[in-house]
Amino acid sequence: MKMVEFTRDMRPHRAGETRVVPDVVADKLIADGKAKLRDSVFDKTSSQSAVPTVGKAYKTRKRK
Repeated sequence: MKMVEFTRDMRPHRAGETRVVPDVVADKLIADGKAKLRDSVFDKTSSQSAVPTVGKAYKTRKRK
């Protein structure tokens, strides 16, 4: 199973939607230019960083 993002409207899917499809179907869609391969957020080999970004710590105001 591969995650793809559709590049054009194809009923019942719209351009920009991300779906998981079987490998054979994904390869055919990518070869035809109707979709592009998307990395999963759970995929360890993705180009995204595996380390989450950390924001500022929450601070409470002093009591009067």
